[in-house]
Amino acid sequence: MTKEKLQNLLKELWAKDDGTTIREHTDKLLENLEKLKKHYGKEIEKLIPTDLPKELREKFWETLRLACEYHDYGKIHCKFQESVGNKNIKSIKGLPEVKHNLLSPAFVDVEDELIKKIVRLLVLHHHSVEEVPVESVERVLKEEFGFQKNPITFMLKKGEYEYLKEDVAKVFCLPEEKLIQYYRLLKGLLLRIDHASSSKQAQEVEEIPPDDTLNFVDEFFKREKKCPNKMQVFVKENRDKNLVIIAPTGSGKTEAGFIYLQKKGFFMLPYRVSANSIYMRAEAIFGNYAGLLHSSALNFIVQDREDIQNNKGDTIFLNYFLSRNFAKPIIISTPDQLMHFVFRYKGFEKYYATALYSRFVIDELQSYDPITLAFIVKGLEVLAQNSGKFLVMTATFPEFLRETFKTMGVECRTFNTQEKPHHHVKVIDDSIDNCIEKIAELSQRAKVLVVVNTVKKAIELKEKLENAKLLHSRFILKDRNEKEKEIKEFFDKEGKGLWITTQLAEVSLDLDADYLFTELSTADSLIQRMGRCNRKGEKQTDKPNVFVFTKDCSGIGPVYYKHIHESTLKNIKEGHWDWTFKWELMEKVYSKSALENTKYLENFNKAKMYIENLWEGAYGLIRNKSEAQELFRDIYSVQVIPKSFEKDVEKLIQDWEKAKGNLLERTKFFNQILEYSFSLPKWSFRKLNGQKIHKNLDIYYVDGEYNKDIGFVLQPTVDTELENII
Repeated sequence: MTKEKLQNLLKELWAKDDGTTIREHTDKLLENLEKLKKHYGKEIEKLIPTDLPKELREKFWETLRLACEYHDYGKIHCKFQESVGNKNIKSIKGLPEVKHNLLSPAFVDVEDELIKKIVRLLVLHHHSVEEVPVESVERVLKEEFGFQKNPITFMLKKGEYEYLKEDVAKVFCLPEEKLIQYYRLLKGLLLRIDHASSSKQAQEVEEIPPDDTLNFVDEFFKREKKCPNKMQVFVKENRDKNLVIIAPTGSGKTEAGFIYLQKKGFFMLPYRVSANSIYMRAEAIFGNYAGLLHSSALNFIVQDREDIQNNKGDTIFLNYFLSRNFAKPIIISTPDQLMHFVFRYKGFEKYYATALYSRFVIDELQSYDPITLAFIVKGLEVLAQNSGKFLVMTATFPEFLRETFKTMGVECRTFNTQEKPHHHVKVIDDSIDNCIEKIAELSQRAKVLVVVNTVKKAIELKEKLENAKLLHSRFILKDRNEKEKEIKEFFDKEGKGLWITTQLAEVSLDLDADYLFTELSTADSLIQRMGRCNRKGEKQTDKPNVFVFTKDCSGIGPVYYKHIHESTLKNIKEGHWDWTFKWELMEKVYSKSALENTKYLENFNKAKMYIENLWEGAYGLIRNKSEAQELFRDIYSVQVIPKSFEKDVEKLIQDWEKAKGNLLERTKFFNQILEYSFSLPKWSFRKLNGQKIHKNLDIYYVDGEYNKDIGFVLQPTVDTELENII
């Protein structure tokens, strides 16, 4: 086949079922490549291993351009044209159908033998390669395209990284590990560019980034008439380093994180509710540069938005899909959206490369269970080893990780921004059930917050304290949103009264109570709860304002590790708790010696070892991105709707079905369905005999009592002590 004929076919034949030609699609890739290079070229070039020959380093962008150019040439195959509905092409009878990426490498025409091999390998593996029908590939290349000899037979018979090591690194005497780094970066960027260019909703690989997030944060400080504190100044002056910042709740860590992001970054939080809250703050500071990304982000951003009401829904959807493509400069997300690259499934390079030229801010590190924590720590280790940049922020740092981070070359700093203790603690060797009168009496003259370890305990206390308001995770979303708004308004103004809640308050609600009554939890959880009392430190602490009950605590075992709970009890004290004491408490409870022989450390080490083993092989046991994401998500819960709302929900389901094809209307109706739902632990759900509300929706009707004041009440045989704060 002549070059002229090939180029004509590229202009005529389809790359997509909508009639987009191969040439048009390829040109979109090349356009996006130029945008990526323009916006983040300097950041990406810093990631190219310096131990490789200068000539190869200088050909990085040309190699990527060639991979973009040739990646879809195999789509001229008549069987592919038939599969996308191009009726202008007659299929050759008896010819086998072959995946286009198995054919594309044969068309690569490059003089430099090293570059040719790398480009062919990239093009071959830009889609998954499982069992390769070598004979079928050779037949198609010969009978349809006139190749007398298949130039890639040997490549087809080897694994991707096996070929890279044996037939590229060895043959051209290149350092193996550095070549792998180079190749992964190329492949990851190729996948980013290809996937963005193939999007039906938003085809930009990258939006124009801000010059520096610092400018926006400075403007924010001016508007608020504030000056950066010493912690924020430290982050500003050390943005070229990987950092761990430990500072109290309310010390301005969020603004410090925004400063660290510079041009492009991911601000990661463990819970969707936390991510939603930080996104609203980011949007207020960065405007359209900010995006939100988690499993229910679209449902959140279309709620009560002025843009929707003003018929500007297209803008919201465009911004959402740009966030999904990672094209937004500042993305607030949960870790399951990007950190899953650590599992090294096929195609992980897209997320790995994006992570490397972006910056990460990891907030609320203490909130992760030890297994997820291990995955995140290993991910950060991979970034550190490959010139990635990250900032970890927390009020309660797990001390046993200090050495791990130091080994990565991370600078750890602790900042005490509290001039005086905010909390005067009384430790009570009794159950919180036996302090009802004291709680009720104080609530007649002050704002009182009660935090317990489980929903079941919260409901039990509500029955004893009739005037109390209640908030936990088993309220349907519509009622929970109202209650969250109500509890925030209550604690934001002067007044008196009582709210009972669970560890939900630790992660999603910025409250400022006069008095806190709490069951003993673990050190990190307890300190987070205390951050919801006298938050600004403006109230008197000559008398106790925090009461910790140590007997008959709920949730020990199912919610909190028993050993850590016992260790916390052993190390707490009565009296003023300044920041130094809180930090020392975390050191004592979460030091490596304190955790020795505990289930917590065992689970962490097993998970970390599992990830380390994955990085020693070619690919991990996790097959794809979806499997990897599930390991980060709250996979032990199910979205349910109380059966009593079935009549209302069925009407909405009908409206949702009728809106097929209209994304805006469909999303609005789906949101209205979700308003009747809440999250329930999977093993409790199994006992409820739930029924799917629709064959295409993973939401279930469940039997049980529900009312607006108490929430959903499980039968004693079904109730669980597992709290779903997500």
